[in-house]
Amino acid sequence: MPRWLLLLLCGLYVVPGLIGRDPWRFADAAGFGVAWTMALAPNGLLDWLAPNVLGMPLIQGGPLPAWLGAVAINALPFMRPDLVVRWVAVAWVALMLLCLWSATWLLARRPEVQPADPFGASATTTDFGRAVADSALLIALASFGLLARLHETTIEAAQVVWIGLFLFGCAKALESPRSGGAIAGLAIGLTVLTRGLPVAAALLLTVLILIWQVGAFRLVARTLLVWLATVALAVALPWPLALGYVGEAGVAWRDAWLDWNASLVGGPSLASGRYALENLIWFFWPAWPIAGWALWRWRERRLEPAIALPTVTAMTLLVVAMLSPIGTEAGLLPIVPPLAMLAALGLPTIRRGLTSLIDWFAVMTFTLIGLALWAYWIAFQTGWPAPMAYRAQQSLLGFAPVIDPLEVLLGAAATIAWLTLVAWRVSRKPRALWRSVVLSAGGVVLGWFLLMTLWLPGGNYRSTYRDVAQQAGVVVSTRHRCVRTLGLDAAQRATFAYFGKLRLNDERPDCEWLLVADRADRPLAVVGEPDLWRLAWRGQRPVDRRERFRLLRRVDN
Repeated sequence: MPRWLLLLLCGLYVVPGLIGRDPWRFADAAGFGVAWTMALAPNGLLDWLAPNVLGMPLIQGGPLPAWLGAVAINALPFMRPDLVVRWVAVAWVALMLLCLWSATWLLARRPEVQPADPFGASATTTDFGRAVADSALLIALASFGLLARLHETTIEAAQVVWIGLFLFGCAKALESPRSGGAIAGLAIGLTVLTRGLPVAAALLLTVLILIWQVGAFRLVARTLLVWLATVALAVALPWPLALGYVGEAGVAWRDAWLDWNASLVGGPSLASGRYALENLIWFFWPAWPIAGWALWRWRERRLEPAIALPTVTAMTLLVVAMLSPIGTEAGLLPIVPPLAMLAALGLPTIRRGLTSLIDWFAVMTFTLIGLALWAYWIAFQTGWPAPMAYRAQQSLLGFAPVIDPLEVLLGAAATIAWLTLVAWRVSRKPRALWRSVVLSAGGVVLGWFLLMTLWLPGGNYRSTYRDVAQQAGVVVSTRHRCVRTLGLDAAQRATFAYFGKLRLNDERPDCEWLLVADRADRPLAVVGEPDLWRLAWRGQRPVDRRERFRLLRRVDN
């Protein structure tokens, strides 16, 4: 595939959605809040070792993604902290794509994967390996489940990066067991510091199964295991041990973190089974049908390293996901890279019927999505057609339509590029290996790019707490009296403190202000109201009638 086209697709996939917006509610804002708290470090070393959002512990994950963000914030004080954290996310998504491409390229160059060519008429080993690696990258870009979650500053997004690094390390170990084992061990150690012990255990189990079943890995087993274990322990152990040296708070946080790790593999339930049935098909599209064909086509050579590595990795990670009592996207995300790699290795043998099915699904689906995004955007801007304009306005209550000429031009250019790609694929009928997945990748990039250009102002308005937080900040004024909280989640806590410049402190009972987050149908009872506290401000985001915020002031102040 032309390098410029592949890099352009990757750039249009990675950057939009991470740049030009605020921290968005839920996990994205919470992830930023942990990194920002570490950069401020009001409690010193404890904030760096025990992730929290201004005093609220967050035990669902390790500190590594926040470490990267906090270091970048301190290194770039002239930039907005939230922008710095998102640029870090851009860097790690790019690293994941690079690792996935490199791992697939190393495997696709192996003799057992090369097509039979007694007359020397087909592609060279290097060109064939590049074509398969390009295809793996395109399949990853086209995967529905990876799109939104990879564009967040969360531990789940960071964990996908370490899966790519692990695959690269294992593939590298077949040629250089020392460096490959060290890279795979690094990925396992970083996983402990990111997603926790179950996923790290799955990666370690993957290596053991490969050594047990695959001859090529067995030949390098001793060196591979020594370097893997040494690096993994060196990376993973210092952090949990250090938590024991920062007082009772650190020990309590570590104990809670271990309990959370145990809960991740508490056993399957009806809820997790229902979640899997409802989501697996669309989450892994279009990788799963091609990967399934690859497993069938290579069934007699399933123990070849190129097939065994992605297959075993995907299976062990799937087992961990199925052991969760609650089905979540976080458990499925790590499976996407090995599944994309396996699917790419099956492309050389794919039947034309399956290729046509995936192509026409991509053409129909993403063309309709593109038309719908344009139609609703035009209706929102002009008021016609009225039914479409009404639906768009209902989803963005209080938002005034704005037209950014640059965003419109970029969206139009992306749409023209998509139509050109479809025309090229249909008219030329190219024989390139990646032809069957380029439309799926291009369609996903088109839809995502239109959302993050035409609809980015509206999407940011819908998902940020900036306006309501700044309203609360004006009421508290610049006297910087401390503010206690009641009912705020981690995302709300981070964004109210960041945008409203509120000094949140739940440890001081004498705070002058109390910020309360209510549900519309279930307001929280405040001890001492109205004798001790009086209402100073009430607000909410126009697009969410379920959330309401109150700012109470102590009566004796």
